[in-house]
Amino acid sequence: MQQEKLHRKRAYSQKVLKEALLKLLVDQPLSKITVQKLCETADVNRTTFYSNFEDIFALYRQVQDDFLEQMALFTQQQKPYADNRALICDIFRFLYENMDSCRVLILHSEDAFLERLFALQYDVSRTLMQESCDAFDPDSFDYLYTFRVCGIIGIIRKWFHDGLKIPYEQIADYAIQSSDALLYSWKEAHRSND
Repeated sequence: MQQEKLHRKRAYSQKVLKEALLKLLVDQPLSKITVQKLCETADVNRTTFYSNFEDIFALYRQVQDDFLEQMALFTQQQKPYADNRALICDIFRFLYENMDSCRVLILHSEDAFLERLFALQYDVSRTLMQESCDAFDPDSFDYLYTFRVCGIIGIIRKWFHDGLKIPYEQIADYAIQSSDALLYSWKEAHRSND
């Protein structure tokens, strides 16, 4: 019984610290957030913070990891994907449904959060792309995949920067059309080289 109570208390402390960090990130970069300000916002003491996290960056990494884990679970529940179109649409839907956290993690992060998100989908997405491309050499295909993902990340960043004014279905369709055009051009280039 005592262990369960400690576990609940620890889970609650971590939850309020994560929420406080996201709240603070709206107005200032991670590098400017202090443990003192975070603890004031979360209404916990410094001892509580340090019993849960090594530093602010460890807390931030845990916030990202939790979000990426939710994303992975979400896309696993949607499987099996018949093509990349469905996967891309589901990624945009997930981002939209979690827009508050995403806004902070995408617009106010000082690292490669979106790159980590797409790395989670690498195997599934790459397999689906390979199935849609008859012939490819693995080295050039990796460049194509990287270029495609960077383009989609750019679309996501712009979408969030513009305040999500365009419905997620429509913005996902933009990303899909761009991706399809890239694949078509790549296939045509390989046909003409043969």
